[in-house]
Amino acid sequence: MCIARVGRVAEVSRGRARVEFFDGRSLGDVDVGMVQAKLGAYVEVFGNLALSKLSVSEARARKRAWDEVSRKGGQG
Repeated sequence: MCIARVGRVAEVSRGRARVEFFDGRSLGDVDVGMVQAKLGAYVEVFGNLALSKLSVSEARARKRAWDEVSRKGGQG
């Protein structure tokens, strides 16, 4: 199963970005050229490619879903 992660663009330079994900991790070499993401934008990332930009409300909904899955993941 493929899972795209959602995060916020923390730095951007020449079509590449550092994205901070909801789990506190970050990835420093995300290609944001296809979606033309700017600093502060929320993006959906697979591997090191930003697939789409998300609105703030979409990103918040994904964050809530991520939090819920994380809480349930520890339960047997």
